[in-house]
Amino acid sequence: MFTKDPVNGDGSEWSINEDWEASRGIANDLFTIAVDLSLSKLHAHFTDEPLLLEIIEALHDLDSDKPDWIQRCVRHRALNYLVEDGRLFRITDGRSVRARARVECVSQKEAIELAKDEHSNNRHWGHDLVKIKLMDCIWSPKLDQLIV
Repeated sequence: MFTKDPVNGDGSEWSINEDWEASRGIANDLFTIAVDLSLSKLHAHFTDEPLLLEIIEALHDLDSDKPDWIQRCVRHRALNYLVEDGRLFRITDGRSVRARARVECVSQKEAIELAKDEHSNNRHWGHDLVKIKLMDCIWSPKLDQLIV
């Protein structure tokens, strides 16, 4: 297979360019970075919600700059969340007896507006009935304290 004497046509007379890309060109010369618009919209939507921002970062693996123990805590918390169609959902853990398998996460400002609408549109329900109605379709941090 290998001989000491070069034979004509075995390629020993070829000179190999170390920078072969310069003479031939790279076959796939296109490197693109696609920006996920839904992720940036979620970040903008939940800017005032540090809990939900941590969960979004954990779901998209953007929390690598944090210590390991914080990453583990946040990723454990993020097990109950899902991002779909640019929206954040909280999914059931199998232990609670909720009517819905998943509910949409909303900011506290939106939750206040939804609570006001629910209260005024449904014959001025009390605190408990408004909370039950909202918990059936949304989830927000400190929802119980937001309903006045």
